[in-house]
Amino acid sequence: MTALGDARVAVKAALAATLNGMGVPVFDQPPGSLQPPCVVLLPGQPWIVPRGQVTLDVVAYANPAAGNQTALTRLEELVEGVRGALWDHGLAPGETGRPESDPEAGTLSATTPVTIPTVCK
Repeated sequence: MTALGDARVAVKAALAATLNGMGVPVFDQPPGSLQPPCVVLLPGQPWIVPRGQVTLDVVAYANPAAGNQTALTRLEELVEGVRGALWDHGLAPGETGRPESDPEAGTLSATTPVTIPTVCK
């Protein structure tokens, strides 16, 4: 596995114990089909910096099918779970962006970046 892959696996492991307990799968790569609620790890911006750090975006997805209020409440729960799990594993989350709606995909999402040290050069 690559250093980047190791970073994704480490972040997924940090999230999985908390979120799987909430019935929310965590994907360390984009899944073939997105079925909220779920959390997906994506390359962040900047993805790789010369100091040997990578940024991953932890994207929490909720489904507004039951209504926007229900989706926002579920998304808030997911974001709190993400942030808590990262802190619990010594991974400081960055600022979580405001929720974004994707009517075509039928999702409401919020992104929390996390920057972790790696051996990438």
